[in-house]
Amino acid sequence: MPLDLTGEEASAWILSAPNTSEPELPRTQRMNPNPTGQPTAPPNAQTGPAYMPPTAYYPQPQPPQYYPPPPAQTGQSHIRLGDWLSGGWKIYSENAALMSVATLLATILSFCTLGILAGPLFMGLYKMAFKTMRQERPEMNDLFNWGNRFWQAFLAFVIFALIHLGFSGASNSGALSGLIGFAISPFLVAVMGMTIPLMLERRMDVANAINEVGRLVFSRDALMWWIVGLVMAAISMAGFAGCGVGVFVTVPWMISASAVAYRDVFGFDDPNRTNA
Repeated sequence: MPLDLTGEEASAWILSAPNTSEPELPRTQRMNPNPTGQPTAPPNAQTGPAYMPPTAYYPQPQPPQYYPPPPAQTGQSHIRLGDWLSGGWKIYSENAALMSVATLLATILSFCTLGILAGPLFMGLYKMAFKTMRQERPEMNDLFNWGNRFWQAFLAFVIFALIHLGFSGASNSGALSGLIGFAISPFLVAVMGMTIPLMLERRMDVANAINEVGRLVFSRDALMWWIVGLVMAAISMAGFAGCGVGVFVTVPWMISASAVAYRDVFGFDDPNRTNA
């Protein structure tokens, strides 16, 4: 039934009616619905004490691509030359200038001492590569920090140098001897490249280290190890092209690649330990 109200009665009735609309927000809150500036949880996201919204100040750490060893694959050979070369290049490029200068200094000191410091300095270059792999910062002092391994490193270099000179001298006597030298030299490169880090990391003496690496190399994968030694030797010698300057890039690169190979084959005893 229509209401018959006068003007004053209609005004009074409208004012007395309940207000069912939502209260109007302040103008600043309408312009900025999140005045505090704090990140809010997305819809249907977990909230509470366990929820931590992402911020630009605390990004999620991303693991390096080449430090952790690749997962073992059953039924496949543990020799991954391509991964070792690419991983070695990434390690070298992390501290390229330092590694190249250290290689230059090691070469000069080795010649000045008639090869006496060659083995220990070679071990120091390996230590710099291992520190990079452990996400530590190598220093030039690592080149001379041999951890009481001086005589073992010196003896290892003498043994490999005598073997190499023996085959090199025999190769001058005929084509057959030269072929034998070509067949043996890559094995020497592969064995020495694994012996020095084994002496450094596991504190082995030179006899036990050579025996351990020899059983690894001269196995059913001997041909693959021969190829590894041949490729690493070829890349190192390629650095002598162009007035020999490139050797200060290829040699530390191959040392880093050998460090990656050691990590994949033998592993690290304690990734958080650094030898004194």
